[in-house]
Amino acid sequence: MTAQLYPLRGNELSHTRETPTRSVGQAGRRPQLDKKHPLKGLSVTQHTAPHEATPSRKRKLPNVIHVTRSTMLDGCTLIRLFPPTVPDVGGLGLLDAALAYASAGWFVLPVEPGTKNPGSVVGTGWQCQSSRDPEQIRRWWDENPDYGIALHVGRSGGVIFDLDNAALDELPRDIADGLRQGACQLSRRDNPDRGHYLFVNDGGYGNGAGAFRPFGDVRGKNGVIIAAPTPHVKDDGEYRWTRTGPLPALPDALRRCLSQAPEHEAEPLTDVEFTTFVGAPDHNRQDRPAALDGVLVAFEKEVRDGGSSHEALVRALPWAFREVRAGCYPADEAVQRLQDAFHESFAWDGRNADGRKRPTANEFLRVATWAAAQAQLADPAETLARLDRDDPAKAVIDEEAFWSARPELAQLRDFARSRRVGPWSMFGAVLARAVAVVPPSVVLPDLRGSYGSLNLFTAVVAPSGKGKGTSESAAEDALRTDPEVHTATPGSGEGILKEYAYKKRTEQVNVRNSVMFSVPEIDSLAALKSRSGSTLMPELRKAWMGEQLGFGYAAEDKKFAIKRHRYRMAMMVGVQPGRSQTLFEDADGGTPQRFLFFPTTDPDRPKQRPENPGALKLPRWPGGVLVTEGREIDAKPGDAGDETVMSFDLQELRLAERADPDGFHVLGVAQVIEDAIDAETEADLDGDYSDDLDSHGTMMRLKVAAVLMWLNGRTDEITEEDWELAGIVKAVSDRTRAQTVGDLRNRADRANDARAKAEARREVVRTDEVTEHRIARAVDLVRKHVQQAGRMSRKAGRTKLKNDLRDHYDEAIERLVAAGVVVREDGEQGSYEVVFKEVSVQPAT
Repeated sequence: MTAQLYPLRGNELSHTRETPTRSVGQAGRRPQLDKKHPLKGLSVTQHTAPHEATPSRKRKLPNVIHVTRSTMLDGCTLIRLFPPTVPDVGGLGLLDAALAYASAGWFVLPVEPGTKNPGSVVGTGWQCQSSRDPEQIRRWWDENPDYGIALHVGRSGGVIFDLDNAALDELPRDIADGLRQGACQLSRRDNPDRGHYLFVNDGGYGNGAGAFRPFGDVRGKNGVIIAAPTPHVKDDGEYRWTRTGPLPALPDALRRCLSQAPEHEAEPLTDVEFTTFVGAPDHNRQDRPAALDGVLVAFEKEVRDGGSSHEALVRALPWAFREVRAGCYPADEAVQRLQDAFHESFAWDGRNADGRKRPTANEFLRVATWAAAQAQLADPAETLARLDRDDPAKAVIDEEAFWSARPELAQLRDFARSRRVGPWSMFGAVLARAVAVVPPSVVLPDLRGSYGSLNLFTAVVAPSGKGKGTSESAAEDALRTDPEVHTATPGSGEGILKEYAYKKRTEQVNVRNSVMFSVPEIDSLAALKSRSGSTLMPELRKAWMGEQLGFGYAAEDKKFAIKRHRYRMAMMVGVQPGRSQTLFEDADGGTPQRFLFFPTTDPDRPKQRPENPGALKLPRWPGGVLVTEGREIDAKPGDAGDETVMSFDLQELRLAERADPDGFHVLGVAQVIEDAIDAETEADLDGDYSDDLDSHGTMMRLKVAAVLMWLNGRTDEITEEDWELAGIVKAVSDRTRAQTVGDLRNRADRANDARAKAEARREVVRTDEVTEHRIARAVDLVRKHVQQAGRMSRKAGRTKLKNDLRDHYDEAIERLVAAGVVVREDGEQGSYEVVFKEVSVQPAT
C-alpha cells in the first residue's frame, strides 16, 4: 500500500516510543531500511490502537499496525503514514474521543463550538499543527472541554466522499456500491445516507471530486471533517458512525470518479452564476456550430459502448462549455441538446446496467454548474487551437516541404503557376493522367485480402468557372505520356464498359484497357446517377477497387465482362461546393471515400509569374499490356497507287479472361507501409473503425505513393519517402474535403433557416388574419349584447362570448369606444362598465 508524505511537528515524536516496524506475523524480524534514502535522521515509531477493530465481512484486511516514519528536512518533519482505523467513540466525551482518534492513527484539531473551521483555535497554518500527541490534545481540551473534533483527513492517509445531494439508491449503482464499502459517519438525523464515506487515500488524491461532484464533495489532501461526538452546527444535524474499523481500499468506481477531476478544480457555479454563464452574449456565438455534433457523438458512443450515462456526461459537458467559451456554438443549445441526450441515454442499448432507469433529481444541472466552472479555467485560444488540430478543414500543412522534396514536383508546381492555375488542382489531374498509363497488371501487394488496384479518382473543388477546366487542360500540357491518355465522358454504368469493349453479336470486342474519365461538372454526374436504374455509382466503386465490371444479362448479345486487374481506370470530376451532395449523399455506399479532393486556390503564389519549366515526360512503362487508343495505325500506299493499306498493331487484351497473378508486376513497399496497413487491419478486426469518410484513407495514400514513385522514374518499390509525401497529399485532400462538407452543411443550414423564416412569416400572417377575424366577430357580438342590455359590466360581457373570443373582449370595447358606439365607465381595481350611447348616461356623483 502506498504511503503518503505530510508535514509533522518536530516535537511530536518525543511522545512516541521507538520500535522497529513490524506487522502481525512478522515478529522478530528487523526492518530493512532503505540505505540509499537521501534524507537523514530517520526514526521509526509504532502507535497501537486501544482496541481491536472489527474486520469487514466483505473482505479480509491484514491487521496492520499504524506506523510513521519521520525524516528531518531543513527543519521540517515529514511522515509516512499507513491508513488509520475509525474507533468506536460511542458514549465517549469530546476529550476521550479525540484521544481515541489519535490513538487509532488520526491527526486531530480542535474547533470552536458551533463552527467547522479547522483554524478556529490554532489559527493560520493549521495544516502543520494537527496532532496525534496525547499531551497536546489534552492541553487543547483543557482550554475548553467543549471544543469540537476535526479529523485532518489527508494528513492521516484517508480520502472522504461527502454525500450531500442524493440518496444512495439515486446514484449510479457502481458509485453507490462503492460508497457502501467505506467507513461511514452520517450527518443528518432524517437522511439515512447523507454523510462521510471514508477510504484509504492510496493515490495522493486532493480535494477534486471529478465525476462525484454532482453528488457532493471529496476531501483528500488537507481536507478535514468534523467528527462525532461533536455537536452539529445545524439543528437537524448529528454526527454518528454507522460503520467503523480499518479504512478499506478505494473501490474502482470511486477511483474513476477522482480520475476525472482536473488538476485545478473550480467550485461549481451557483444557479445564478450558471444562468449568467448561459446567457452571456459571448456564449451565444455560432462560429463552428457543427462542433457540437462531435460532443454528442462522443457522448453517445461512450454510453452505447457500455459506459455510464453519468460519467459520459461529466466528460461531455466541460468539453462542450469550453467550446461555448471559444464561440463555437450557443450555450443554451449545448445545454438543451446534451440534456435531451442525457435523459434519452437511460434507454439506449449497450448502456452500463447501473440499476437506474432515470437520472437523479437535478443531476444534469449539478454536472452543468460544475462543468461550466471548469470551462471558465480554460483558455479559449487553446480550445480553438485544439479544434484546428482535430479539424482537417483547419489543418496547417507544410505544402512547401512537398513541392521542394523532388525536382519533378517543383517542376509541376512552377508549370501550374506559369499557367496561372492552382498547383494542387493541376497535380490532381496529373495523378489521374499518370496512373492512366500504368498497365493494369501493375498491382499493389496483397497485404490485406488480395492485390490492390492503382485505379484512382480525383475531384477538383471550386465554384463554377474558377479553374477546374483550366487545371485539367494545363495538366495535359504539363505531363507528356507514352502512350497518350484516352479520355472519355462516362455515361451510365453500361456506358463505362463500352469504352473498354462492346458486343458484336455474341462476340466481345475489346477496344482498350485504359481510360481516363473526365466530368467537368458534378451536375453531369448527378444527372447520370439520377437516371432510373442507373448503375453508375456501384460500377465506379467497383472500378476503384479494380474489381470485375459488367452485368450478367441472360441474352448473349448483351452479356460481357471485364475481369479484375484487366483494366486501368482514372477519373477526374469538377465539384462545385454547393452541389457536392451528389458525392457525399452516397457516403454510405463509399463513393466519396474513393476520391482525392484538391483546391484550385494558390494563396502562397509568388508576385511574379515564374517561367514555364517545360513539360514532365513519362516514358512507356516497361512491360505489361497497355492499350489506350486501341491500335497504332501506319498508312502505306497500295499496289495500285491510289489505295491505302492500314496496318494494325493490336495487343491482345483478354479483358474477359481471369488475370493470372503470376503475370502481375507487384510493387514492393517499405516496412513502414506494411506496419500502417497492419495497424489499420487490427483496428478494423477489433471493431474500432475510423471516420466514415476516411475509411479508404490508407489505400488512397498507398495509391498516391505509387504514382509519386512513377513520377520519380521508378517502377519497382514504394519507398518510405513516397509514403511520407503521399501523406501530405492526403492531408491536403482531407482538408479540402472537410471544407467542402462544411460549406455544404452551411448552405443547408442557411437554406433551412430561410425556409423556417419564410414559414414563420407565413404563420404570422395566418395568425394575424385569424386574430383580426376573431376581433371583428367579438366587436359585432359585444355591440349586440350591450345594445340589448343598455349597460353591461366587463365580467358579464366576457361571459357572453365563447372561449376563443373572450381574450379579444377589451380590444372590441376599445374599437366600439373609438367608433362612438359605447361609453366606458371605469370602476375600481381595473373593472369597468360599458353603456350603449342611446341610453342616457348619468353623471358620476
